[in-house]
Amino acid sequence: MNTFLESLNPELRDAIQLIGITISFEAGQSVFNRGDAGTAIYVIESGGARVHDGDLVLNMLGEGDVFGEIAGLGGTVRTASVTADEDLAVLRVESEALYSALQKRPEALRGLIQMLCEREGGMANRMTNRSRQLQAAQQEMEIGRRIQAGFLPDVLPEVPGYEVASHFQAARVVAGDFYDAFYIPSIDRLALVIGDVCDKGVGAALFMTLFRSLIRATAQSRTFVTWAVDHNPGDSSTPEDQDNDALVHETLANTVALTNNYVATTHGKTSMFASVFVGLLDTKTGALDYVNAGHEEAYIVGATGVRLALPPTGPVLGIFAGANHTIATANIDHGETILLYTDGVPEATSQSGEQFSEQRVLSLLESWQGSADELLEMIVSSICEFTKGAGQHDDITMLASRRESV
Repeated sequence: MNTFLESLNPELRDAIQLIGITISFEAGQSVFNRGDAGTAIYVIESGGARVHDGDLVLNMLGEGDVFGEIAGLGGTVRTASVTADEDLAVLRVESEALYSALQKRPEALRGLIQMLCEREGGMANRMTNRSRQLQAAQQEMEIGRRIQAGFLPDVLPEVPGYEVASHFQAARVVAGDFYDAFYIPSIDRLALVIGDVCDKGVGAALFMTLFRSLIRATAQSRTFVTWAVDHNPGDSSTPEDQDNDALVHETLANTVALTNNYVATTHGKTSMFASVFVGLLDTKTGALDYVNAGHEEAYIVGATGVRLALPPTGPVLGIFAGANHTIATANIDHGETILLYTDGVPEATSQSGEQFSEQRVLSLLESWQGSADELLEMIVSSICEFTKGAGQHDDITMLASRRESV
């Protein structure tokens, strides 16, 4: 005797066993699908089944469990699918046959009503527990969001002759994008950083904090970055013996190398990586030394649009230890703006499935003359107009710095 039938009063149990038909299903075979008409209830005699909505498993069932009773007795459509998880034998009870049998068995009808009330009460308790668990999970995610927000700069640096602006818009509670801007006194440079960790969700958010922290800590510590690269053991020179341009290049090279090597060797099994742009700006001359590790092209924008694009100079960070990243140079002239962004900008998608595209970004920059803040506001406004209420698929992050006109 199975559990469900044992819980019924004798009259209802006899009625179900009298009209029920045993049906077998092979592992992987569908019992019914979401959206099917509910015409019967099922009791598992042997084996197991899973209740699911697509790939999302809602419940696992075993011998003695009943399923399909709400739609089966109510004549509504199935709200989930049931598939045999192993070879399965069920007692199928057609609702019309059960109603016909109940007309002659008043006590069985009483038992059916009692069974449904008990199961409804159990479902209410499970829903309450799940709601509490969901609420606790949401609270944890909110804590995570606040902690992650603390890894992004509260205030952007104020640099004479320059304006620095940013925009950060997460697609989920936590994000995989990051940006940073900070001054490095030891080499007299302004660091401009933007990155995008692969994947989404909590995993990407954890690695976002790792990448961002490694980059900032390494770039700001000359002793640390000197340790991070291979050097000649017989070379007793110190950073103070080198000229500042060499120190800038060493800082940039070591920052990228240490971040890449640490993630690749320590967390290689996770296959997590990030595209990153790291630039060191001489605010006196406008000279920019940078590494673009597999990131979107950065743009230097002048009065007639994009004057210069800064494409990748090496692969993404975190996959291959020892990967080579070339240091490139550019210059931001008076009145020009450097724009950095993640792929959430060109890949913002409309309700029809069309992407915003890099070409639309370039079109917006053709005759731009405003401030860095206004530039980012214009791009965000254009994306919002383009998507018009469509769901945000990826984080949207931008960082811009404008050099004052002469």
